[in-house]
Amino acid sequence: MTPVLKSQRWSDGYGSNGERTMPKKEIRKRGKREVYYAACRYRGFLLQDSLETTDEKLAVQRLAELKLQIDKGDYQSWKKTWNETEADYLKEDGRYEYIVHKHLRPFFNGKRIMEITNYDPKTGNSLVTDYFRVNGDLPESSLKKHARVLRWILQRGDRSFELPAIVYQNKGFYQNRFMSVSELGEIVSYLDDQHQSVALVMAYTGLDLADAIELRWRDVNLPEEMIRTLRGKTGIKVDVPLTQAVSDVLQFRSRVRRLHDDRVFHTVTGQGFQKAWKRALKKSSIGWNVRVKDLRHFFASFMLNNGVDHLTVATLMGHSSVEMLKKRYGHFDDDTLRKAVKVFDKIEGQSSNCLQNVCKTK
Repeated sequence: MTPVLKSQRWSDGYGSNGERTMPKKEIRKRGKREVYYAACRYRGFLLQDSLETTDEKLAVQRLAELKLQIDKGDYQSWKKTWNETEADYLKEDGRYEYIVHKHLRPFFNGKRIMEITNYDPKTGNSLVTDYFRVNGDLPESSLKKHARVLRWILQRGDRSFELPAIVYQNKGFYQNRFMSVSELGEIVSYLDDQHQSVALVMAYTGLDLADAIELRWRDVNLPEEMIRTLRGKTGIKVDVPLTQAVSDVLQFRSRVRRLHDDRVFHTVTGQGFQKAWKRALKKSSIGWNVRVKDLRHFFASFMLNNGVDHLTVATLMGHSSVEMLKKRYGHFDDDTLRKAVKVFDKIEGQSSNCLQNVCKTK
């Protein structure tokens, strides 16, 4: 009689109901909450990671994701903590240091990349979606910056990571009040020397804070009196001629230039400037909330109110469309509006003749 060889149950990776599964020894429950952990070897790696779920099917799926990371060569980076990938990001790019320190770090500090990027396929929830839900009251423009920085940091640990769909609840506002020259001068007078320099460069070039403090000497051409750089937010190249104020600042900064550091403002951080600006504003007599962002707004609104056309201003600021410029910065003060309608007074004779005709009709 021919013996019948018994094969191990589900040895092909599929259960009797046709659903994907695996031998029970590859996942194991631990602790009072009975959370599943990996408990196997794969391609020479001992997998003992928490699978962050008490659902067996979800645990099987997450173990498969771990194995996929090994296949792609990303397992070691995927196991990194937020702190490690954050440090890598800040070492390469410090433009959004304030967002990292103020918002992202307190929320994700100490967590592993795999914990952050894992999501529940049934609900779509994850730590990433939790972050945007908790911070949903922030303006859309701010949260979009958070989203970009978060993606850049997480992709250092998981190259395949993509942000989930984000619903922006606060569409923000478009300010209809802009800093005057006297208000700018008063706030700047309360800043120390290094922060005064940054504020003046921002006000007279239209650069964002992140772009200003990351400005490099290779982007500055003093003989030609030009700054040629890329906007960090959009990657659009901008060419900005130097005003006398900016030229004076750069001439001074060139005398304290570091040999092995190409940054113009190598002693200034985004967070430090934000704090200094708030202190200066508090000391001033100004009664409205002038933000650091208003330095860039000052650049646009001042030129528009002094007759510079929208296309030129949009080009200087690195805007891809004139419509955005009109919508956000196109606020004209009363004097400019009065000057605009004064053109009708230049029509000699016609106005008085029309008035006489109207009076006769009545």
